[in-house]
Amino acid sequence: MTGYAQKALVSGMRFLAESQAAIANNLANAETASFKRRAAIATEGSEFADQLDRRLPTVGVQEGIDWRLGNVRETGNQLDIALEQGSFLRVQDGGGRTYYTRNGKLQLDRDGFVVTQSGMRYLDAAGSPIKLDRNELTLSALSIAPNGEITNQQTGRSFGQIGVFQLPDTAPLRAVGAGIYQDSQKQQPVPAQSGVQQGYEENSNVDSLQEMVQMIVVQRSFAATQRALGSVDRMHDRLIANLNR
Repeated sequence: MTGYAQKALVSGMRFLAESQAAIANNLANAETASFKRRAAIATEGSEFADQLDRRLPTVGVQEGIDWRLGNVRETGNQLDIALEQGSFLRVQDGGGRTYYTRNGKLQLDRDGFVVTQSGMRYLDAAGSPIKLDRNELTLSALSIAPNGEITNQQTGRSFGQIGVFQLPDTAPLRAVGAGIYQDSQKQQPVPAQSGVQQGYEENSNVDSLQEMVQMIVVQRSFAATQRALGSVDRMHDRLIANLNR
């Protein structure tokens, strides 16, 4: 029976360790634009049978993402865009792999492609990289409409429509870092026709004070679980000692 208790306590400690890691990641990204807080979620893991032939579950762990909208603030930067809740931009890495992000801090690389801070290219509504004419278009003339259409206000020339999409289900999205998410189920995205705010930025939805309080709670729970595991280990040793007499 002590072996079962040890297994249950160890699985609990694993959940607490994952919770602590998620909290640390949230705090590290509290100032990252559009970052969505993450949390470890306890699930029912494998089962084991006790001496009374009952089935007792252990704790499994999976990551959950809090998709609530962060505060939106005006930046005045023509290359900053904020999205309404539930919408995503599509980006592509150097290997052609496609991801989703809510980070609308657009940048231009030396070739005129619209890229993320890490160099991924933003895609238009048709799935192609967006390229601007840097010789013609100045930032002061750049206009991004609520539907994502990029135009030169002075000449009226259009440079295409930045792709803004919604997904049938956000649960399959997995964070891969820097506010980038991969859709594990490769769902068909639905184009969004509005909701883009030029010159605005969505802040992280992390509440630093709340995360610090939660970190203290997790640390105390981990310490208590460690003590319980130590007690079970000593009980196990005493049982072994008694059996060997």
